[in-house]
Amino acid sequence: MTLLHEPAPRACTDGHRRKARHTPRLRPFTETVFGCLPRADQRRWAELYIEALLRTPGKKSVRRLAESVTDSPTASQAMHQFVNASPWDWLAARQGLLRWAEQQGGPAVTAWTLAPAFIPKRGRHSAGVHRRFDPLLGRVSNCQLGMVMLATGAHGPLPVDWSLYIPHGWAADSPLRSKVRVPDDACGPLWSQAAKLLRRAVSWSPGRQAPVTADLSWMPDHEAFLACLARSEQPFLAEVPDTVHVRRVTSRPADLPALTVRQLLTDRGTADAAERQHLLSLPVALPGAPAGRARLRLLAQRRPDGSARTWLTNLLNRPLPDLLPLMRQPRQAATVVTTLSGDFGLQDFEGRSFPGWHHHTTLVSAAFTYSQVRAGSA
Repeated sequence: MTLLHEPAPRACTDGHRRKARHTPRLRPFTETVFGCLPRADQRRWAELYIEALLRTPGKKSVRRLAESVTDSPTASQAMHQFVNASPWDWLAARQGLLRWAEQQGGPAVTAWTLAPAFIPKRGRHSAGVHRRFDPLLGRVSNCQLGMVMLATGAHGPLPVDWSLYIPHGWAADSPLRSKVRVPDDACGPLWSQAAKLLRRAVSWSPGRQAPVTADLSWMPDHEAFLACLARSEQPFLAEVPDTVHVRRVTSRPADLPALTVRQLLTDRGTADAAERQHLLSLPVALPGAPAGRARLRLLAQRRPDGSARTWLTNLLNRPLPDLLPLMRQPRQAATVVTTLSGDFGLQDFEGRSFPGWHHHTTLVSAAFTYSQVRAGSA
């Protein structure tokens, strides 16, 4: 369904002027980022939706979003249809958002960060809804699991691309998927959907080998994702659970048995006070990696109780101080996701469809990016 029979944006423009002063420079932004939308009315609804996300306090239901920018009684229905039914390309808009951010001064992307976004849902019929442990709630809940790629540059981590995890139960139920328009190629193991998101986002900045960062403690199949990362030769630094399996790297040609990171650190004995003040760096490889290839560094920060924070990276020649900013990226990304949820309406999407979810997250990303870049240049 298109918006050909919906109220044109011009119909609510007068009300919008009476209601609130227009956000400065928002129209050039939306015309640039959403220039891929073929019709002027679509681009105008994108502008109004972003304007509303920036202005509306509290819960951002479609009704409240519409009321914040216009007096038109049909605006909320038109906004709903723009997000849920209008056929526009969210990937092209996200690429436009990244290009716009890179054009606002400063260096291009210096790091990519993969982060999860747990979105609680009450019903069972929204795309991808399933039962999963939510670390923020501390319990299993009904939710959607979104994954976001954040690009760090001059304006900090910015959310530029998204994936909605489609679990096996949905993949095996074609009628269920068709009701909310989930395409077949959106299905697959969690690690493979994360890898697809990573490859796509990284391809948007060709010629730059910015490292990928992530905290993989939330991903059950993190070992498969790590193996994919290592094969890709993309620079990466990932915080991992101490249950991840690795092999020691020695001069002996025979393969050594795989150990968990916890076992490897335990074999080294108790860390003394001096060691706890520094990062421990050990050469390791992933199980199954060919001899002499896919060598990694295990980084560990020992704690007084004997546990440790641990990372794996293929940045073998970087001095440890240079890795510290990358190690902080996942926590900064988690802060952004919290802000998107609390201040930009990430969790307030009222539709059920797969395209609608992607349209909404694209508009949320645009509103956040616009606010961050403008705040930094004010």
